[in-house]
This record gives sequence, structure tokens and C-alpha cells, in this order.
Amino acid sequence: MDLGRRNKVKVEASMASMTDLIFLMLIFFIILSTMSNETLPVDLPSSDSATTSQSNPPLEIGVTADNHYFFDPNAPENYTFEEVVPILESKMQQSGQDGLKISGDKTANYETIFSIIALAKQRGWKPVLSYRN
Repeated sequence: MDLGRRNKVKVEASMASMTDLIFLMLIFFIILSTMSNETLPVDLPSSDSATTSQSNPPLEIGVTADNHYFFDPNAPENYTFEEVVPILESKMQQSGQDGLKISGDKTANYETIFSIIALAKQRGWKPVLSYRN
């Protein structure tokens, strides 16, 4: 004689209704946040002087397509790495800055560009890369 229950209740949790609830809550909070115009008070620093200081642009060195270095794109002077190191050190010392903008031709050799980056890192300068066609 089988005395067990014949109608067993299946316990299942459907995720569809739960995702519907989450989306409704999300929409509610988005609408609520756009309707709220309260802003937090922020104490911004003020200045007594009316002028702003303009920082000097960093020294720029370029790499040509034939893997030579130059300082002025209009000047025909191209340097090798051995020639450019003392010139670059003296220009950086004269400018008193630590920023160095490196602009390389897209066909230039990676080693040529990375040798300047390595030099800048050794000297404690901050290299910034720029792209030139």
C-alpha cells in the first residue's frame, strides 16, 4: 500500500519575473536621479591674481622616415643618435623643463624612437609621444 502523496508540488523559481523587477527598479532610479536637482556644495579654490600662468611647451624632437633626429622640422639638419644626445641634454638643461615631446614618422624604425624614450627615462625626463605622417 502506497501512502505517499500523489500530487507533489514543484518548487521552481522563474528568473523572468526577477529580471522584469530589476529592469523596473532600474528605470525608476534613472528617472528619479534625473528629476533630482540637488547638488553637493563644493568648495573650489580661488585665486587673488586674475592672470593664469602659461607653461612653456615641452622641447620637441622628431624622427624622420630615414631614422634621423631633428629639432626644427623646417631646418635641414638631421642628426644621428650619438650626435643628438649632447645637443638634447644641453637644450633640456637650458629650458629647465623635464617634458620632452617625441614626434616620429610613421615609417620610422621603432628602435630609433625607443632609444630616445630610453634616454629620456634615464635622465628623468617625461617623454610624450606624438604622431606625424
